[in-house]
Order: sequence, then structure tokens, then C-alpha cells
Amino acid sequence: MSPTAFLTISATVLVAAVTPGPAATAIVARAIADGLRPALALAAGVLTGDLVFLSAAAAGMAAAAHSMGAFFTVLRWAGAAYLAWQGLALWRARPRVSPVGRAAHEGHFWRNFGAGLLLMMGHVQAILFYAALLPGVVDFASLTLADIAMVALMLVVIIGGVNAGYAILATRARRFFTDERAMRTVNRVAGTLMFAAAALVATRV
Repeated sequence: MSPTAFLTISATVLVAAVTPGPAATAIVARAIADGLRPALALAAGVLTGDLVFLSAAAAGMAAAAHSMGAFFTVLRWAGAAYLAWQGLALWRARPRVSPVGRAAHEGHFWRNFGAGLLLMMGHVQAILFYAALLPGVVDFASLTLADIAMVALMLVVIIGGVNAGYAILATRARRFFTDERAMRTVNRVAGTLMFAAAALVATRV
């Protein structure tokens, strides 16, 4: 892979990563509601989904994504339903005031990781993004495992870094809320963001 091709892919991924979407919205909501570690777990699930889609696109599975449209639709609606359920739970939750980083749900790494992965796996546009991006700048006949590994590392750095940045900024904003009334507002803001993420997931075609 030429340096120009790699830089082109990197710049495109960076623009896509910093553009707010369902994943960023869900990460911010989780950080506001429960703190940094749950948000980072969710972000890790999102990143894993991106890596799966990159591997699938590199293996020539874009056509399969088209033929399995119904399956991806089910996943998309399942992800949207989960986010909406989380939003409702946050709206109904009793305010809890606890030190930042020690939220009640902090220990549920795999639950948050799974939510992030489900969110991405229902996002068939992601695999199509990679399937459209890679052939446009890379000669698949000469693509090597080292090239794929290099692109995967770039995704970890860019997507992981951007989403971690969203989580950190949202967690810092959370520090300003230290009483029950303020935490009720935090919960409802986070719940509303979860509803927004669910709507974004459900309406993407």
C-alpha cells in the first residue's frame, strides 16, 4: 500500500470518526450517566465492530452484506431498541451522587462492550463504507496482511482516540453535578441522548 493511499484512507476515517453519529451520541450518554469506564467499554465495542467490518470488506464480503439485508435490519432495530430502553431507564432512574469513576454500572464491562458491538453490527453502512473506500484507493490484487494490519492499527488509533476523547470530555462535564437535583438532570440529558442515538440508528438506511 502506497503512503498516499494510506493517508487518504486515514483522512477519510478521521472525518467520519469526528462527525457525530449514533456511536458518539451513545458514548457521550454513557459517560454522562455512568462515568468514564463504562463509556470506554462501549467505545471498545464500537471499535471492535469497525475492525470486523474492515476485515469483512477486505475479504470481499460487501456483496454478502447486500444479500443479508434483512439480517442487518434485525440487528439495527435490536440496537435501536436497546438504546431506547437504556434511555428510558435513565429517565426513570433515581438520582445517585457518587464519586466520578465509581458509578454503580462501572463494573459491567461486557454489557457496555456488547452494546457498542451490537450498535455497530447493525450498521451495515459501515461495511459498505470500507468496501467502497478500500477499492477506490488500494489495489486489492496487491493487498497484503501487513497492509490490513496497518489499516487496522490506524482505526484503533483514530476511532479509538476520537471516541475516547468524547468519553473523557463528557465525563469531565459530569463532574460539575454533585447533588441529587443536578444528577436527575444529568440522567435525563443522558437518557435523551440515548433516545437520539436510538433514533439515528433506526432511521439510517
